Amino acid sequence: MVTRIRIRTAYLLACMYCACAAYRPAPLNPAEAAQRFDQRSLKNSDLCKYLESNPSVTGSSCPPEKWSLASLTMVAFFYNPEIRVAQAKLDAARAAIVTAAARPNPSIGLGPAYTASEAPSFAPWAIGAVEINFPIETAGRRGYRIAKAEHLADATALGVAQVTWQIRSAVRASLVSHVAAEREYELARAYESTSARIVTLLQERVDAGESSAPELNLALANLSAARVKASQAQSRVMATLGALAASVGVPVEVLTGTVISWPGFDRPAKETSLTPEYIQQLALLNRVDLRRMLAQYAAADEALKLEIARQYPNINLGGGYSWEVNENIFELVPVITLPLMNQNQGPIAEAEAKRAQLAAEFAALQDRVIAQAQGALTSFRGALRAFHQSSNAADFSEKRLREIQRAAELNDIDALALVTAGLQTIAAQQLRSRALESAQMDLGSLEDAIERPLGNENLKSITLPNHSGT
Repeated sequence: MVTRIRIRTAYLLACMYCACAAYRPAPLNPAEAAQRFDQRSLKNSDLCKYLESNPSVTGSSCPPEKWSLASLTMVAFFYNPEIRVAQAKLDAARAAIVTAAARPNPSIGLGPAYTASEAPSFAPWAIGAVEINFPIETAGRRGYRIAKAEHLADATALGVAQVTWQIRSAVRASLVSHVAAEREYELARAYESTSARIVTLLQERVDAGESSAPELNLALANLSAARVKASQAQSRVMATLGALAASVGVPVEVLTGTVISWPGFDRPAKETSLTPEYIQQLALLNRVDLRRMLAQYAAADEALKLEIARQYPNINLGGGYSWEVNENIFELVPVITLPLMNQNQGPIAEAEAKRAQLAAEFAALQDRVIAQAQGALTSFRGALRAFHQSSNAADFSEKRLREIQRAAELNDIDALALVTAGLQTIAAQQLRSRALESAQMDLGSLEDAIERPLGNENLKSITLPNHSGT
């Protein structure tokens, strides 16, 4: 009998240890990670597979002939390490569900017994008591733990969505700056070239005695300032390209020479379609932080239920076996913790306070979201009106330039007047370009306030990569 019990106990322990997980080392290599960053490319085969999974966004060729906001956003999703961090947090939160669902293990105790006796034929050693303890959870605690962990996992999953929006927002902002910087540089070069042409014409007039030196000196000063602004504009192009590369997650050399297409850049969203009521509704429906807090509140509610359940004691169903003097002795000893000193009042009060805190934080966050959305809408409307005014001024200047060009063809106006009108037109175009950049930036802030694109790019159908870029 004793031998049979030992064999069964050894077999049980062997089975338990065979199911144990083994440690696998995963050392970090910073030098290798830096090398992988330097090797990132827009022609990466895994990246191409990811881009090809969304042909409505990137087209059929890889890499695309022209890069758009949506396709650059996909590259950022593929390479940006924040996606991996968010997904790792989600994996940890899902693993916590497994932990919450685990049932308490039974325990077993086995030991020898020694009996002191003067009888010469009496064996002093014998099998001792075999004690087995089965913990039994009461009041639905396991279900509350699982529900709490599931709500926290939902909140973490929404955190992944929030990271993806932040990445898209950073790509859009840097792309707006870069596109605007390139246009600013083109206009600055045109302004410099036209200023140089004015200096040449005035120099000819001064040499012919038809103009005065102060007028030429003023034109020379204007040319000098134009050259400085052109140099500054060129520097800004490189700076914005670096910022765009950082937001996408690739070395700046990778984006050098790429063709960027943004067909709707000159047409920001219409003001008439963006009413305060509509924007507020979008903000309350789409803001991920609001939905995350709702999931956290649901988890706090389950935590309160769990603490209330813990005021009722668990049951430890204990049993034992012993053998003595050819007698088999079996025992059954249920053990219950008596709630005499406390009934878990402290943890219950903490859980109630935590739930009330999250409710107050949600109400405060909702007010901030509404205020942010309304403020962003007001700023965008102002920037959009300024853009329309500067656009009308630029259109008028371009129309006037065409009229002067026709007059010049009829020899009704001299070359200097024509070139001066061209310079004024370029200045008006520069004002329109700056106003457009401001309107696009404010539109991006409005999109951030509601966490939804208001442009024509299609990001809802984009899926996240199943693996991280290298």
